[in-house]
Amino acid sequence: MATPLSQNPRHVDDLLMKKTLLSCLCLLFSIAFVRAQTYEYKNGFWYNGSDFTKGTWYVVKGAFSKKAPSKIDSVIDLQERWVVPPIGDAYCSSLADNPSAANALKMYLEEGAFYLQVLGNTLEGRANARQLLSSKPGMPDAVFANGGITCSLGYPFLKYEGPAQGVRNLKAQVDQYGEIREQRKMMGDGYWFIDNKDSLNKIWSKIKEQKPDIISIYLLDSDKNGGKEGKGLDPETAKLVAKKARKSGMRVYAHVETVDDVRLALKIGADGIANLPGHDWDGKGDPAKFELSDADLKLLAKKKTVVIPLFSHGQSAADRASVQAFQVKTFVRLLENGVNLVLGSDDMQRTTRSELNYWFTLGNIDNPKVLKVLCENTPRAIYPKRKIGKIEDGYEASFIVLDDNPLNNILKLRLSSFKVKNGKILK
Repeated sequence: MATPLSQNPRHVDDLLMKKTLLSCLCLLFSIAFVRAQTYEYKNGFWYNGSDFTKGTWYVVKGAFSKKAPSKIDSVIDLQERWVVPPIGDAYCSSLADNPSAANALKMYLEEGAFYLQVLGNTLEGRANARQLLSSKPGMPDAVFANGGITCSLGYPFLKYEGPAQGVRNLKAQVDQYGEIREQRKMMGDGYWFIDNKDSLNKIWSKIKEQKPDIISIYLLDSDKNGGKEGKGLDPETAKLVAKKARKSGMRVYAHVETVDDVRLALKIGADGIANLPGHDWDGKGDPAKFELSDADLKLLAKKKTVVIPLFSHGQSAADRASVQAFQVKTFVRLLENGVNLVLGSDDMQRTTRSELNYWFTLGNIDNPKVLKVLCENTPRAIYPKRKIGKIEDGYEASFIVLDDNPLNNILKLRLSSFKVKNGKILK
């Protein structure tokens, strides 16, 4: 009796071989079909770090290439428009833990901000933000610090603990502080309390388990009041935290309040500084106590420490003219000394536009230097290991095509024809 075809080992092997071959052919066809497109972008003025150079660039596998590929799928005539790398927000506060995060993301994309750095968030806020970021192609890229590290009952304890206990009004938080301080619902989420080496060693593994991209610490008048309720880390604890972070391969951003805080941040090797002394000055009295010395600025530049000034936080000051005069002086000194200045907003309701607009109102700003801050310094501060922030061979092909020259007016950055992210034109 003949063996049925389906039971004949030889025929079974033949069938399996044919199915395998067919699967391989289908896979190869699929790979060929989805092959990354190559583009030629011609007749553009391309940002070179200081000015614009007319020429042609190619995009191959999502990266810039000066050499023409053997096959070009699409040719795009830029019609002598200006091309710059996308900008970023190094102190994004409108993405995580914000009911209006979807609207904020829409504004970021409109402004050409492809890179976001969140310097404080809850785990739920991060999860919700990541869901939004992955909801469709072309969304900005983001890094998260998770809970900020401070001393017991130090800032930002009340920022997270008040709402967690149903007390959102600032005055009510002050009035009910006695009850709020006894509960720590957000400990290990919105914030961490570390007061010494022992508490650091006890908590550090839990911090790492949450996989923060960066570490955010608070130095708020640390030399005099560090470790005290409502302030931040004391100098010795700050040093220990920074050391732990470096060993774990994580960057450290320090929130500062005084000139001594900046010096402490430099001493412990912080990668970045959020705020500058006098960022919330009301314009009354002598601002000399907020001024960084020439030596401070030179050291900031030498160490390439990222500085997020948050100038727009002073726009509601009682004596705005005095505040702006001080800010202009600070701005000029930072740029002249080559400090690694970046753009950050720290605003729950606004994005990069508010800070950039405020910079423009200060007047007398150096457009070429500010453009470098926006398009080079800021993206590379957020993602220092990625090839972004420049239009060069091998760099990620993300850029903004502008209708006007931003060197004449920095606000022209807002007038784009279209945007490209990792080689794909955003719709």
